Amino acid sequence: MHIVRMSPSKRCIGLSAALLCAVGCNRTPDAQQTQQAAQGAPTSNPDAPIMLRGTVASATANEVVVKTDSGTTTVKLGQPFHLFVRGPSDISQVKETSFIGVTTVKQPDGSERATEIHVFPEELRGLGQGSRMMTPDTSANASRMTNGNVAVSRMSNGNVSRANGSSLVVEYPGGSQNVTVPPNTPVTQFKLSDKALTTGDQAAILAKKGADGSFSSNAALLTAK
Repeated sequence: MHIVRMSPSKRCIGLSAALLCAVGCNRTPDAQQTQQAAQGAPTSNPDAPIMLRGTVASATANEVVVKTDSGTTTVKLGQPFHLFVRGPSDISQVKETSFIGVTTVKQPDGSERATEIHVFPEELRGLGQGSRMMTPDTSANASRMTNGNVAVSRMSNGNVSRANGSSLVVEYPGGSQNVTVPPNTPVTQFKLSDKALTTGDQAAILAKKGADGSFSSNAALLTAK
């Protein structure tokens, strides 16, 4: 998945630095960390969506204009257009077949400890699968974002196939991550909203680029206001 970064504030690098720090900052429920995950996910699929992340400059029922680092980008909106927002959730929503995202920090023993978990709806399954550092920083406090399928004792963005106690195993194409989940680890969940994009919204728009260079989309993640 290719990412076009936009100009809105970068409180946390990377959704979501989720769609989405959509995942990486457990201080606020935005989707920046999730977006980072999608950002670093390599893909060989030429039809994979481009994530346009930034501030909505204007919006109508048919198109949205977003402000990016390089200027503005106009995206035509397909119908029905789906807008997903992130809200508080709990560990009970991390279950078999779930598609999730997990932000972690490495521990002295080499294991990964979860600092935040994000649960994605079925419509966003597969978004940014993989595992990558959220910043070039490799210090002890650096955060990792993982998207994948949870199998036994580890956590990341993906499908939860099994949870065991305070740990999960998350699998993704080409690898897996073992993650310890401390009590009270923040959990958020993306849900379909009946809201419409409005001027000033910070969003990650999943767009496709046409042969003529134009962009179109039928889904976006609201990252912050």
